[in-house]
Amino acid sequence: MITIGKMSQACQLSVKTLRWYDQTGLLKPVHIDEKTGFRYYSLDQIDRVILIKRYKRFGFSLEEIASLLEAEEDSLTASLSRKKRELEAQILELQQISAEMGKFLKKETEKNIMSEEITIVETTEMPVYGLRQHMAVKDFGTAFGTIFEQVAKDHLQPAGPTGARYYDEEFNREDSDIEVFIPLASKEGANASVGGMTCAKLTHKGGYSTLDESYARLVKWIEENGYQTTGAPYELYVKTGYENPNPATWETDIYFPVEKTQG
Repeated sequence: MITIGKMSQACQLSVKTLRWYDQTGLLKPVHIDEKTGFRYYSLDQIDRVILIKRYKRFGFSLEEIASLLEAEEDSLTASLSRKKRELEAQILELQQISAEMGKFLKKETEKNIMSEEITIVETTEMPVYGLRQHMAVKDFGTAFGTIFEQVAKDHLQPAGPTGARYYDEEFNREDSDIEVFIPLASKEGANASVGGMTCAKLTHKGGYSTLDESYARLVKWIEENGYQTTGAPYELYVKTGYENPNPATWETDIYFPVEKTQG
């Protein structure tokens, strides 16, 4: 056994971090001296720390790492593969941002933005299976995983691109009232519906890092053209990273329910 100080030195982790790992159950000492309270670790636990640090480097949270350390091989492989796809998408999106900066320097950005047409459309009501809860944007993957599992369990037939609806008047990326949903082929098994009203629509082309700019443009257009919003906006992920990992090819349709302002 080695002391917590030696463990800190060997793994290049602070003693404070090792104590935190102990408290959270991520890495508990093999022995704690009852009289002194000193923590002792086995040499085998160095390998566990190496894994923890590697998973952190891959971008997993400590909670996710705790699950990975206990996961079966198939589950571990699936989690790592999913994270790899996410990292590859982030790389491509960063490349797109870099290209956008180049266009901005050449004064081409405004021309590209104006090419995204805003229209008034009559949307068709579609049945969906959704999950509504307070969540962060980063939780979308987990939420969609939950509803896809339920849809498969209930033998429901998906029909069309997935989406999300935003109920809060003020948007907070870390905690908002959001519903993610999957359109269904029929009303049987649906627990909500989307559409069936007049909407202002804009198709956002590109990665999600600039999605907020398209929302801002759409809201501005609504106000400038004599409309007012009448309900929760929603978005449909028409083209995503599942079809092509390059964010430049992604398309997201944004809908704001609207009506013409009286007077």
